[in-house]
Amino acid sequence: AQALSPLAPGPRRLQRPVVMPCADWGEQPGSRLGLDIGGTLAKLVYFESELTPCWSDGRIAKVVKDLAAIRSPEQGLLDDELSFVDKQLGGQLHFACFPTEAMDKFVDLVEKRELHLGAHGINEIITTGGGAHKYAPLFRERLGVELRPVDELGTVVQGISWMVDRRPAWDKVCFLDCPSPSDTETSSTSASSSSPSAACRTAKATAMATPPRQIIEVGSKALFPFLLVNIGTGVSVVRVDGLDSFERVGGSAIGGGTFWGLCKLLCPDCEGFDEAGRLAEQGDASAVNLLVEDIYGGDYELPNGSKIPGSITASFFAKAAAARGGSAGDADGARRPCSDASILQALVKMVSASICQTAYLNAKLHGLQRIVFTGNFLRQNAVARQAISENMQRVSKAHPNGEPYRALFLEHEGFFGALGSFLFNVQENGVEAAPIFRRCPSREVAGDAARAPTRQAPEPP
Repeated sequence: AQALSPLAPGPRRLQRPVVMPCADWGEQPGSRLGLDIGGTLAKLVYFESELTPCWSDGRIAKVVKDLAAIRSPEQGLLDDELSFVDKQLGGQLHFACFPTEAMDKFVDLVEKRELHLGAHGINEIITTGGGAHKYAPLFRERLGVELRPVDELGTVVQGISWMVDRRPAWDKVCFLDCPSPSDTETSSTSASSSSPSAACRTAKATAMATPPRQIIEVGSKALFPFLLVNIGTGVSVVRVDGLDSFERVGGSAIGGGTFWGLCKLLCPDCEGFDEAGRLAEQGDASAVNLLVEDIYGGDYELPNGSKIPGSITASFFAKAAAARGGSAGDADGARRPCSDASILQALVKMVSASICQTAYLNAKLHGLQRIVFTGNFLRQNAVARQAISENMQRVSKAHPNGEPYRALFLEHEGFFGALGSFLFNVQENGVEAAPIFRRCPSREVAGDAARAPTRQAPEPP
């Protein structure tokens, strides 16, 4: 394994309440935007001031609100449930996303509505993600708008810290109260006494019962240190010791982009990320996944007396190899329909299991028990959140003498990069209390300032 440099401790700084000097800050509409252009999805945060700035004519607000009526995955989706009013900033935050491949259509929309023209037009947007570089020529040539890139991981950490620390009413840290592995083992064992297929159905019923969310009332200081697993097109794993002390320590090429790419190959009729997540909830992964009980006829007893539950997946999609005419076989010879929903549920669980393995190994290496999972892969994807929670609980059961590894989730997952980009605007326009981030030096980023731009925090008075 590649050696990693130790983290510098980094000073902790008290954060004072955000107080905007007046509604006219920023001097141009782009200052009210935060954009995160990933490899699969683009996320947009728009701040609508309660008092209209002197340089604004309200055009952007109208376009953003129009997205709510479009309801088209290709043109953009405004998530009304995530929108909230921030009294200290003096306005309302809106959240929208659209496929990155539709960036040309987004530029067409800006051009058609003339949001870039005149004294009230956009001239610059603070942007994070790989698309900040890839699409800069498109925005510059078509619109005369500059995309100014900022540190990708820094904006995510900044967004999480601000939401957790300042907006506990809107973004509580939570974990899913899933059945413990021992409960699942008991139910699967009793069911397997009749038949393996009955155990499959019992395991499915147990898995798809929506577990309640347990809220953790903490601010960002209590949350630190934690391991951040940011699931975008790929996966980035970040050790976060504080707002100004974090470092990328690992990652994986198997992430949300993997899921969406295989989704389009296996289920081409699926139109969007959200639809895929909802459809997966209706499926039965055991229709295509080979389970332990399909091999052993039930639970597998180890020499030390412990058991591997028959409901555990032995091999993802292996049962599909025996499928004929769109059906997959059980160990008892029965055949069940192999639907798109079942394929998608198996696909979500496969990608989630890979992410959990990466998260667990990094958490163990760095001695961290709190693991925050975020990213658009988890939005509208209850199967992924539950699969991650159950996998981390199972890992904790294997370490009974240590603290449990807890998978934590946030309400605005997937939008923290865009939110951090907007907050970059806020801080840059004279709000001292806005979080300031600084990436810790590491072997991975040392000597590559262009790849990892940073902002140095001023010394406290």
